[in-house]
Amino acid sequence: MLKRPLSALFLLLAVVWSLGPVRASAAEHTIDVLIVYPQSATDHMQRIIQWQRNWGETEMGPFLDANFEHVSQIYQASGVDVELNVVHHQQIDLSYIDPSWTTTLSLALMNSELGTPTYVPYLAAIEALRNTHTADIVIYWRDFQDGGPTSNGAGSIGGPENEAYIHLTYGGIASTVVAHETGHLLGGQHSDGLQGSATFSIDGDTAILREYRTVMTIAYPLELPDYRYVWRFSSVGTNVTGEIDCSQLTGSLSTCAFDSTTSLGDVSHDAASVLSAMVPVVAAFRAGAPAVPTFAPLVQGLLILLMTASGLIALARRPN
Repeated sequence: MLKRPLSALFLLLAVVWSLGPVRASAAEHTIDVLIVYPQSATDHMQRIIQWQRNWGETEMGPFLDANFEHVSQIYQASGVDVELNVVHHQQIDLSYIDPSWTTTLSLALMNSELGTPTYVPYLAAIEALRNTHTADIVIYWRDFQDGGPTSNGAGSIGGPENEAYIHLTYGGIASTVVAHETGHLLGGQHSDGLQGSATFSIDGDTAILREYRTVMTIAYPLELPDYRYVWRFSSVGTNVTGEIDCSQLTGSLSTCAFDSTTSLGDVSHDAASVLSAMVPVVAAFRAGAPAVPTFAPLVQGLLILLMTASGLIALARRPN
């Protein structure tokens, strides 16, 4: 008695299911990031809060989510179709390897390809966490003035998954620095960045001739006042006129307003193309579990109505 109504129901369900899940991100590719730090999350957040670079957040998880949302925006605004997702973060303590582990870990991550015996237990500990959380890349966010390298660093420039590591100085958690260092893992080099001069204002001040840089740029200053990083990777044929997000390398977000059309890339400075080519490779370094389909509210409501209708039909046709 119920074959036809149920067949129709299953057909409708199949149609709804074929609509597919709503993507959590508009980006085609997602790079999952594991972040580790050497003290409690509460303690590690304190200076970022004091410096007012915390995006209004006081807890580690929301701060990292907000920060990496801005990193992803830099990529996407530059035409690089990727989202960087913090899949897990936690405090680590490797003092069982060596009391001075906090400085040695940075060196191990920067030189993972060498197979140095001293670094092996550090990399094994990091890889165990990475495998647990299926992270494509790992970032070690260091303590303030920890005695390690004075600059940030990436384990490779477009290298394999066993070199997909980054260490950040404490201030290096800034969105521009994270974009820069992850850009290295995606094949970007300093020479891909664009350095130039243009007349622009910063947060509404008087527009004057200043130096500007795209994200991958590391170069000697042009001896102009107040240089800023625009929040873009260089891209051939791309220009900016008017307002754009900008900052000092590790500074807070500002708004730069350019008086005239200004180049952000050319055939010799085209980081976006390099990064875009490498994104699918890095996003596949660690394959996570298949995502459970998540449907939009309208589709969810339709499913509920269909299931309810099925129940009512069954009740109506039940023999008395």
